[in-house]
Amino acid sequence: MVINFKNNLIKSLKKVDFYQHQEYLLFQEETERTYQNSDALLETYTDIKWKIVKTINEIYSSRLLVPVVLENWLHNINKEDEVSYFLNEVGSNVLSHSQFKAPSKFHLWFGHNGFIIGIEQKGTGFDAEKINSHKLKNNEGAAFEFFRECKSTVFFDNPTEARIVMIMMLFD
Repeated sequence: MVINFKNNLIKSLKKVDFYQHQEYLLFQEETERTYQNSDALLETYTDIKWKIVKTINEIYSSRLLVPVVLENWLHNINKEDEVSYFLNEVGSNVLSHSQFKAPSKFHLWFGHNGFIIGIEQKGTGFDAEKINSHKLKNNEGAAFEFFRECKSTVFFDNPTEARIVMIMMLFD
């Protein structure tokens, strides 16, 4: 499936047969992450990722090809765990490159045929189409490489001024 710049949340909600949305708020203020607030933000950030993983594993365990384990990305193992790779790659990009250096919200949309995860940032968006077509990257990360290679659909709220990166995981 990979990156789909024509996909949107409405189409994806229909595909997963949406029934519930859960939102995880990291911060509301438009304040940059600094050394003074970083510890608290990063602790909450980590807690949210683990809550999402736990929820997905509990609700969808019988339908997942592999359980979601955040360390899979960290140790570059089990690339079938696209949830782990998505949460960590996008999270890392937001921490490094977004205007406020932290995600503002995580979203989890539950469906009968799959689910959607979204990571949202406040402030200035980014041109996902340009980053993808020119294979731009400012660090050693490989987020768009992962987006291009994953089996699930990665999409954006707005491909040229993106603030939310989403992945749609469908079950066969």
